[in-house]
Amino acid sequence: MSAIAVAKKDFRDAVRSRGLIALTVIFVLFTVGGAYVSTQIAGLLGGEGESTLDLIVALQTPASFLVPIIALLIGYGAVAGERESGSLKFLLGLPHTRRDVVLGKVVGRTAVVAVSILIGFAVGIVAIFAFTGSISPLEYLVFTLLTIGLGFVYVCIGVGLSSMTRSTTRAAIGAFGLLGLFWLLWGVIAQLLLYLTSGSVFPEPPIPGWYVAFLSLPPGPAYGSAIGAALGETGFTTAGSFETQGLIEGGLPIVAEPWFGLVLLALWAAIPLAVGLIRFDRVDL
Repeated sequence: MSAIAVAKKDFRDAVRSRGLIALTVIFVLFTVGGAYVSTQIAGLLGGEGESTLDLIVALQTPASFLVPIIALLIGYGAVAGERESGSLKFLLGLPHTRRDVVLGKVVGRTAVVAVSILIGFAVGIVAIFAFTGSISPLEYLVFTLLTIGLGFVYVCIGVGLSSMTRSTTRAAIGAFGLLGLFWLLWGVIAQLLLYLTSGSVFPEPPIPGWYVAFLSLPPGPAYGSAIGAALGETGFTTAGSFETQGLIEGGLPIVAEPWFGLVLLALWAAIPLAVGLIRFDRVDL
């Protein structure tokens, strides 16, 4: 119960600082703006109307950028900030273990992200209905819950990194350096490996299975795979277009299977948090 007490304090602090309100407004604007732009583009292209899946496709990529940034901003200072200010010693002087503190921070800050997404997306669904005239509540709910799951993953990464270091500066460098790796360098590394193995930087059919698997590993593509698995659509996955055309050498690797996206998200949440817990448990404050 000590972890819950820490989580409640973190959540109350976010409410008092109006951080929750700010995040909610961001997600309302994101959902409404994304739905509006998507319907306008569909109209210019001569579409007769958009399905809920079309809208989710339009919102998926922006969400995979917005949610990690917000979650890491919330998470990277969770423990390191308390250490810098000296309040961590006071917190541990209460009946809380170090594990209680770390897990409580994860729960509390995930709750902030989750509530802001739920409220923001709930308000956004009204705008979506106004723009499109129809919506599938179940598909939209699945998308919302998986987006919260992505937020949870990045909160775990942020809090895990925060638990490994004494300063918020180092935690921030680690957190956003990781984003740079996922968003910028991962594809470059894939192209370099492809060049070393095939002599070309552009994949040509048949596309090596390892290449598709490698591109499917980061949390963003795993989030797309999880959405694809939940909604039964391959268009959300990294390997979707390759798979439907039968261009993958040896068939779709298990890592790139839509259902495996859920496994990857769980691993991205568990491993950094576990490493952070082990490191934090062994250091002197």
